[in-house]
Amino acid sequence: MKLKIFTLGEIRSKCYILYEEGLAFVIDPGYESDEVLSFLDEEKLIVVKIYLTHGHPDHVGGVKRIKDIYDAVVYAPEKDKIWLKMSVYNRIGYEIPVDVWVKDLDMISFIGQEFVVYETPGHSMGSTVLYGQDLLFSGDTLFFQSIGRTDIPLADSQALYKSVKRIYQLFTDETVVYPGHGKPTTIGHEKEFNPFVRK
Repeated sequence: MKLKIFTLGEIRSKCYILYEEGLAFVIDPGYESDEVLSFLDEEKLIVVKIYLTHGHPDHVGGVKRIKDIYDAVVYAPEKDKIWLKMSVYNRIGYEIPVDVWVKDLDMISFIGQEFVVYETPGHSMGSTVLYGQDLLFSGDTLFFQSIGRTDIPLADSQALYKSVKRIYQLFTDETVVYPGHGKPTTIGHEKEFNPFVRK
């Protein structure tokens, strides 16, 4: 399975595309992007699934356009509905089209491989990470030598600390972490060098 990484928008959010056998699984399409659509077209890929690690606008802004083109199934955390439905927290201006609301330990299949949802509240109430193929897509929970912001609405610093600790316990040191912003890291590196949460 191949992985393509895009950096999108003013906040430089990461969008990840897993693909194989002409099918694609998009994670956190935060902004509408001609670059992403051109890649999908050039590789002759059909997007069948979209996963949102959490509901913040810089991770969900490109969902509708991709779904409109490919009719992909959209998965998102149940506990972040408030960001995705029409509410004062929705900064996109329309309801994000979610097909499946996920919770802790739900599984998503893609080309015979299982990806597991783990709830990691803190940056938002419904923040999650997605694990599969020895890869961890950590959204805005865990970054290279950093963690998600908690100076925003509905965030909780103590919950985030516990979530990162849970991540350290669940995954091996060799697990590669692909965060919502910045460069990849590993669980082992973060246990040793993350100044906010260490082993």
